[in-house]
Amino acid sequence: MRVESGAYLKKSTVRVGRPLLLPSFSEPHQARPEQPRYLSPMSSIQSTLTSSREELIDWLRHEKPETIVENTLAALDRGVPMDELWAAGALTAAKYVSNQARNLLGFVSHAMIGCEDARQSAVGQPEDIQRIMLVQALAQVVTDLHDPCFAPYELFDVWGISEGTVEESITQLRSDVRLGEWMRADHRFVGLTKKMKKEDVIDLLLDIGLEGIVTDDHTLITPALSLDMMELTGWESGLAMLRGTLRYSCTFPRDLAPYEKSIELVARYALENKVSLGNKDPEQISKLRLDFLAAKPSERPEAVARALAEGNASADTVISALSLAACDMYLQVDPVPHQDFDAVSREVAPIHIGTTLNVLRASLRHMSPKTRAIAVIMGGCLLERGPSILNEKFEFVPFTAVRPYPYHEDLELFTGKKDFEIIEELRTAIYDHDVRRTTAAVAAYRNLGLSAQPLIALLVEIACSDDGTLMHNVKHLHSCLEEFRESTHPDKWNFLIAAAKWVSWYAGKDTKVYKRALAGLAR
Repeated sequence: MRVESGAYLKKSTVRVGRPLLLPSFSEPHQARPEQPRYLSPMSSIQSTLTSSREELIDWLRHEKPETIVENTLAALDRGVPMDELWAAGALTAAKYVSNQARNLLGFVSHAMIGCEDARQSAVGQPEDIQRIMLVQALAQVVTDLHDPCFAPYELFDVWGISEGTVEESITQLRSDVRLGEWMRADHRFVGLTKKMKKEDVIDLLLDIGLEGIVTDDHTLITPALSLDMMELTGWESGLAMLRGTLRYSCTFPRDLAPYEKSIELVARYALENKVSLGNKDPEQISKLRLDFLAAKPSERPEAVARALAEGNASADTVISALSLAACDMYLQVDPVPHQDFDAVSREVAPIHIGTTLNVLRASLRHMSPKTRAIAVIMGGCLLERGPSILNEKFEFVPFTAVRPYPYHEDLELFTGKKDFEIIEELRTAIYDHDVRRTTAAVAAYRNLGLSAQPLIALLVEIACSDDGTLMHNVKHLHSCLEEFRESTHPDKWNFLIAAAKWVSWYAGKDTKVYKRALAGLAR
């Protein structure tokens, strides 16, 4: 399903949510000769330049954090298509920002995947919000280009190597990944792209990404979002993003036990060719959700396998149940004080489970039957670690769950209030970092039985105001919104409650880029 909305969407289309089918991977959009000119790398206007993909990348890689906001808005004003800027941002990050290092906060670069999360979140929003989303994404790219943890860096072209057979090359590639031999893995991957069908390359890369998701979900998030962005970049250009994701999978030690457990369960329950896609059954989702939550954490992967084998549940049904269960867990997290941003793990780690399940669900369409079976059971492995938080050693440790939000008594505060009154109170509660009032406001709005769009618009508006989140505000909001839109379950509004809870924790942390964007838009 495609939606046309907003100024730039009159020229191009962007999906709501993840692709339901394999991307077309058409060749990149070519800039038309009559396109208006754009700002040069030195931030001055040069009328001799066109808005070609290569020139935009060159501009971004030479841009400065001090001028990226104003120059991005100027480029839009001069007619540079948004789609070209989204694609240029992602490709610049893929080629010139290293994702094999951590910054001082302990995070990998989110510049490339942030472009896709922001692009999808911008769909259907007012033009000013679309522009601010783009500004935030490109500002993150340029910021990381100037971060000594991530740059200078360049992903050079390689010719690729291969063994005698494709199967031998795949075996060696997987060994390289596990041993951390990222350079050799990159060469082999490029070699395989010349011998394998695109769909088989994608399946292999996603399967490799599955290996590490319990330790680090970015091993799957990064290739999945790259595949979405390749709708704009095309296959050949987009390979830079896929190469970067493979390099990342090689970089840090991962606990492979969950993946090995999943393979064993696939074999034990004979699921290699049994796990199908299909309609999501609300009744079955309800039962499985309760079953997964009631099971001991260590029992959840096998509970998933049984549901697939004995219950004949579809992959979509099981993932939907897991996603709701993960949302339930997140709503039992009592957030740390707003000022204590060194303790982000209490908020970030639990919602990351839901974010990973969202990407996992979207990736099922790209997977072979066997990989799909492994993926769904890996979803159960994700719930094996929850509820948990990260300690200072990046280890997942359990915490004592609190009473789930929203609280029934807080709903009384909204008795008799109209929809617009609730929306305004929600805005205030979010900026006050009042989780109780925030979650209760969403529940009260739900009870009115109205369209969720005004509430979603508010969450997107607030999320794009923060530039101190390394794109996490947009990332997690986008996942929650997708799960809400994809869900067939009566409790789908829990995803919006979770989204508001998340946005309220970060709201107002750092708004320098946002304020500069507003000033530029006001001119």
